[in-house]
Amino acid sequence: MPTSSTRSGNIPALTGLRFFAALMVFFSHYTISGINDKVGTFFASGYSGVVFFFVLSGFIIAYTYLDRFESRPLVHTPRYLWARFCRVYPLYFLTMAFAWLQEGGERSTAIYLLALQSWHADIHVIGALNGPAWSISVEAFLYLTFPFLLPLFNKAGIIQSKNRLICMAVLIIVIQFGLAYYLSLPPRDALSPADPNSAHRWLYNFPLFRVLDFSLGILAAIFFARHAHILTNIKIWRVMSYVSLVVVLAVMSCKQLYYSAYSWDAAYAGAFTLLILSLAIDRAGYLSKFLATKKIVLLGEASFAFYMVHMIAYPMFAVKTTNSLGINIAFELIFLGLIITMSVGLHLTVEKPCRDFLNKLFPKPKVAKTEMAAAER
Repeated sequence: MPTSSTRSGNIPALTGLRFFAALMVFFSHYTISGINDKVGTFFASGYSGVVFFFVLSGFIIAYTYLDRFESRPLVHTPRYLWARFCRVYPLYFLTMAFAWLQEGGERSTAIYLLALQSWHADIHVIGALNGPAWSISVEAFLYLTFPFLLPLFNKAGIIQSKNRLICMAVLIIVIQFGLAYYLSLPPRDALSPADPNSAHRWLYNFPLFRVLDFSLGILAAIFFARHAHILTNIKIWRVMSYVSLVVVLAVMSCKQLYYSAYSWDAAYAGAFTLLILSLAIDRAGYLSKFLATKKIVLLGEASFAFYMVHMIAYPMFAVKTTNSLGINIAFELIFLGLIITMSVGLHLTVEKPCRDFLNKLFPKPKVAKTEMAAAER
């Protein structure tokens, strides 16, 4: 069983999968004019990609820090929080500053600089400046909850007991469906996503309920780190990766679920959790190997930059449609290529150098080099 001092905190297939989750969000924002309704619903449902990111965050952070936070959470919390700050904030700040200048530099920025916009009740405040950045506000809150969640799971015996772990995961999914059911009842079912009392507000934007997604990722990481080594039939998990992927694609294609209370979280969280866990366990399958190729991994590493720049590049899109579906598709693909090029450039010239530089400013505790490298990812 690998410990935190030998785990890299990086599973190539999961890094590669991050790009496709970001791509889902991209297509939900940039629809292709003239495409048929069924395909259009599938692409428009790409907003579900944020669910993947919240679950994946819990998985990667727990996979990297499990042993340290299980034994000495207070000692490792400062370094952990600094590593999270270094990983996210430089590019977050740069893109938010650009968006602020882009709209004239007159908007009050305190709520965005502190990444608190997702707590606001007004969707126009939540999505202002750089719309996708609301999820980074949620991520910031989730990062703060980790030093409390893992010791809590430890005290409850969830880390030690596979049965308790599975029961906790099932309970979380039941809670998610219960919340979706409650918020889909009249009169809330008729509320606009812009309404502060809508399911969209509470289940999609509100940070507190996203702890459920994050916790599913943490539980999956605990299972992987502590129980996966005793598994005898890895091929079952290979099948599970394809099954969970098919479930995600099927839900995205379901017009009845599109923009429903269930689609904001519950319909995807369990499937994404199983997809992440199965790809981590089985690294020999075709899907895992494809996602772990060097080019896909690079795109995955640049996915945060992709996510943060794709909407502030909207003026380039110009929303000029024609009657030719072929022309519209070609334009969309060229535009996508430009966004990918910018994101890779930002990752290599801004995100990674800033992260490495800032990480060196914090005094390093005396731990193994491999452990420190994991903490800085």
